[in-house]
Amino acid sequence: VDRKRAEEQGLVEDDQANRVLTGEVAVASQEDGDVVGVFGEIVEDPLLVPLINNVDEPTEIRDTLKKLNRQVVGGFVDLVNELVHRPLDNKKCRDELSHNIFLMLQECNKFREHQAREVLIETLENTLTEQQEHMKTLKFQIEKADATLDRLRRCKPDIFENAMQE
Repeated sequence: VDRKRAEEQGLVEDDQANRVLTGEVAVASQEDGDVVGVFGEIVEDPLLVPLINNVDEPTEIRDTLKKLNRQVVGGFVDLVNELVHRPLDNKKCRDELSHNIFLMLQECNKFREHQAREVLIETLENTLTEQQEHMKTLKFQIEKADATLDRLRRCKPDIFENAMQE
């Protein structure tokens, strides 16, 4: 089904679609752009899609997502209205809804960078804390070993000297 749709849209020719879908060719260049086979479906190469308005502030991303969510809900209502009153003429409404959902996905992907940074910071802090605890335990064990060696040196100096020479 996906291959037929891709062929109908003119993204790939039949033999090239087979090669991409079977994994013989990872990327296929076309006049309309590069496409890749992902899980048996031909899609545009996501690496070629430019990032739009890369924002580092999570609150701005949240606000944009809220706005887009309202637009998507309104789009669904409009689409239902179109399907009820004009079932054959709803392409524009579907395209707008699809575009708004795509924009929401882009905004969510921007927030993933922030989430990844937070997870990385927390992981590194936990690792540092664990390492510091292990260092304390190791120092304590070294002090105990040194104390035991000192007692052995004082009690049995001849055994200690023989052991050190070997």
